[in-house]
Amino acid sequence: MRVDIKRFVTGPIDTNTYLLTSGKASLIVDPSSGCGEVVGHVQAEGLAVEAIVLTHGHFDHFLGIPEILQHFPNAEVWVHGDELPMIRRAEYNGSIMMGKPFAYSGATRELRETEVTIGSFTVGVRHVPGHSPGGCALLFDDACLSGDALFAGSVGRSDFPGGDHALLLDSIRTKLFVLAEETVVYPGHGNRTTIGREKRSNPFFSA
Repeated sequence: MRVDIKRFVTGPIDTNTYLLTSGKASLIVDPSSGCGEVVGHVQAEGLAVEAIVLTHGHFDHFLGIPEILQHFPNAEVWVHGDELPMIRRAEYNGSIMMGKPFAYSGATRELRETEVTIGSFTVGVRHVPGHSPGGCALLFDDACLSGDALFAGSVGRSDFPGGDHALLLDSIRTKLFVLAEETVVYPGHGNRTTIGREKRSNPFFSA
């Protein structure tokens, strides 16, 4: 099944929210606040939103859940179990630092490191801890949605609660750098890159 990926920049710190489509089925990954353009596109194209998938539980990656569910109430929310304390408690997910505490208390489905069926989609899940305990990368065909683990020319912060820099670098080496070099990486912020490019030139691994 071929999956098309469309990026929308949302929320207070320019989070990449991704809309994945196959036929008329769709998934929304990491919706931050201000998802009106996402919702408008889905409605204009007549898509069915089957699920919201979170790469991790920092506030800027799930602020938009209420807005999405207002329009698509049947969408399931998927997140790794180790991220539940973050999405449930504003003091853990960073939203308090922005002066607008936010938490999500609704039902969730658990992401695990395996190949999982989410609605009409088959998703490869890689557990990539280090930026946060339950951070995950999502694999579709030749694409990797890396969350805040791996960026173009950088890696995620590890100075938040639950972060571990050494673990993050090891997770990237063992879980992401084993992917084909032509795999396109769609990060949680900034522009896309490839696995091969990051293996060759990312300064955190150049040594």
